[in-house]
Amino acid sequence: MNILENAEKYAEGKVNQAITKAIADAYVEGYKAGYKDREEEIPMDLRDNKTEYVDLGLPSGTLWASDYEKLGGKYIYLPYEKAKYMKLPTKAQWKELIDKCEKKFDWINEPKAKYFKVTFIAANGNSIAFLGKGYYITNKEDINDVLFWLQNEGNDSKKDVVSMNNTKKDKQLEPQKYFAGFKLPVRLVR
Repeated sequence: MNILENAEKYAEGKVNQAITKAIADAYVEGYKAGYKDREEEIPMDLRDNKTEYVDLGLPSGTLWASDYEKLGGKYIYLPYEKAKYMKLPTKAQWKELIDKCEKKFDWINEPKAKYFKVTFIAANGNSIAFLGKGYYITNKEDINDVLFWLQNEGNDSKKDVVSMNNTKKDKQLEPQKYFAGFKLPVRLVR
């Protein structure tokens, strides 16, 4: 083998190494960028979330979160497009909760606010409360209703929501349709 052949072989090996490294680096950078985009869609890392769940003794074994999701001690409000990646309750889970638990409706008066509260009390004595934390629509806040997203399928602009307030006594526990862009508090199940 002459020196020219050795140089060509050496250069070819270096080119292959450089191309392989460039492809691997591009793949890693693309993965990191995709992960960052996904991370921005969901405002919290659910693996580290400290959500507490309550066993209400439901036949399905569903556990309901003891409260709405919080971040930094404050309730989070999300449009459906961001909330849908979380473990939202289904209509069937909501129906099971209302069918299997006793319900108690109250108004809570605090120095800064008055809001609606619904408590579900299970046969095993455990309970969960839903507070009127309302929703955000653009910059307006409405805090009278008890609201949270349900898991939805399809691409409709309106999504199923649990909406309870003092004025809807006849349809109090039936899911309603709300615009998917409204920001609602999030209640999880497991």
